[in-house]
Amino acid sequence: MKRRILHSPAILAGPNLVWLALFLLGALLVLVDVSFRVYSAGGVGVTDELTVANYTNFLTDPFLRGILMRSLEMAGVVVLGTVILGLPLATTLSRTTGRARTILYFLILIPLMTSVVVRTFGWMMLLSNNGLFNGILRDLGLITRPFRMMYNMIGVDLVMIQVHLPFMVLALDAALLNINPQIYEAARNLGASRLRTFVRITLPLCIPGLVSGTILVFALAISSYVTPALIGGPRNPVMAMLIYQQGVALLNWPFGAAISICLLLLLLALLAGFLALTARFSRRIA
Repeated sequence: MKRRILHSPAILAGPNLVWLALFLLGALLVLVDVSFRVYSAGGVGVTDELTVANYTNFLTDPFLRGILMRSLEMAGVVVLGTVILGLPLATTLSRTTGRARTILYFLILIPLMTSVVVRTFGWMMLLSNNGLFNGILRDLGLITRPFRMMYNMIGVDLVMIQVHLPFMVLALDAALLNINPQIYEAARNLGASRLRTFVRITLPLCIPGLVSGTILVFALAISSYVTPALIGGPRNPVMAMLIYQQGVALLNWPFGAAISICLLLLLLALLAGFLALTARFSRRIA
């Protein structure tokens, strides 16, 4: 009886729940409290006075709403790019076995083993006006002047897709491995082409991995700071850069906290809507 109690799920999950309550939920509650405070620039800092002006100022400012829309567009492009590139790669990975799968798996994980700062500086050298990409295009005679890929959202989207591609591939690979290979054999025996097999079998059955990968990549992309700051520059701010500016550079913690809460609520609403649409689609094809 004592052994059964010690191995119960509640006892085993207890330390993790306490850790999350203290350092995740507790920190979030502190952030919510700070977001309703008044900031005084006269040396007082954060006061005890309560206000909702931090939220109204963010929601009614067209410039700040433009930064929010730029961040959402960036995250959407990154998700779309990782899906387009990640699905064929994950399909190949799931059908590879033995040493070849180990090597391919290692190549996919290599970017995650490198610091994001070092990786971004490497991309800066590739995307600069005198970088490798422009040099190749110039040598091929395709351009006469450098194609500007630094300090704009084109370069940011390109680098962000490469940075977050492994997360999408790993999520899709886990879902594709759960598909019974006999289903593909049955489809071939019934005369289904590769395209029809992919559309009618592979794509619907990998929806769980697609959903988890989309949620993970979207959340990571919209909250990224280093890559947009270095590749996009200060003229193309995103939400993470705005929060850093308000909380660290200007020390306006209440406004930075309010922006963080708004971003979190918007992210939760978008993910809830995406999950609802995915569940509806899954029931339709079932």
